[in-house]
Amino acid sequence: MSNLEFFKNQAKKFLKDWRTQTQTVESDDIVLNQYDSKFYDIQGLFLYYELDEKDEQDIKLSRAQHFIAQMVGFKKWDDLIHATDIELELAEFLLRRFKDAEQIMRWEELTGAPTITPDNAAELFEYAKYIYEMDERVKIPFLPSEQISVLSGKPRTAQLNEFDDVHSPNSQLRKDSYVFCPHCQKAFNFNQSKVIKENSTNRTMVVCKNFPSCKGMYIDYKVLSPTILYGPARQYELERGINDFPHLSMNKKIECLHCGDKYLYSETKVVIDPDDGEAWIHCKNYPNCSGNPLDFMDAE
Repeated sequence: MSNLEFFKNQAKKFLKDWRTQTQTVESDDIVLNQYDSKFYDIQGLFLYYELDEKDEQDIKLSRAQHFIAQMVGFKKWDDLIHATDIELELAEFLLRRFKDAEQIMRWEELTGAPTITPDNAAELFEYAKYIYEMDERVKIPFLPSEQISVLSGKPRTAQLNEFDDVHSPNSQLRKDSYVFCPHCQKAFNFNQSKVIKENSTNRTMVVCKNFPSCKGMYIDYKVLSPTILYGPARQYELERGINDFPHLSMNKKIECLHCGDKYLYSETKVVIDPDDGEAWIHCKNYPNCSGNPLDFMDAE
């Protein structure tokens, strides 16, 4: 089935649910619309989109198509049917999960309710897959013990190594981070965490070192030691540093007055302070040198 056929079928299902509308008149003469929905929570969705009585009585396929398009981030049905392949892939992925207003509200709160465009669809799709995959992974620690395996050796190491990668699952965590688990109130080195796997799906989750007595997961950890940023997050902070200190540029050779070393500004480190969560630019020799942009002089 093509993406467009999928959306056309969903619009028909939406319409079928809409047509189950019945009305009851309250004692104060207020008319309430009720629905015997099978596919979508029509009543909840109409409340969320603030339909008035006239709109709620306008039961026809074109209106159902409009709501289907609106639910997944298009302004109207015509935008959906003329969307690119990646936009349609994202929209189908979302619609398979959007059956009521609560699910739509959660997505919009996480993303700011963006309109789907060719420019943002790929990035939104990756984020959507991450979010909904995480929804499944956070259930793993609570599964019966016979459905879980605790990884060891190379499989465990491979999972922990992801936290030192450019595409780290958590930009503040590294293998050498010192962390605090709020569930068991214990502090430990992150690399002491356990890695568990759901046997039926092979999904994994990094959990507290005290699992199974503690169900804490890495997403619950508070980082107690400074964290060095990498990848896009680091690049962003370095560019902010240039705005604050105009004498700096990415390819500028600088000298740190603290340690006397000379290097390119682009080689400096960006560190997250665990106390206030702020990013700070430091000498490339951090933590052995605590130099910062105020100490960087032109070395050319």
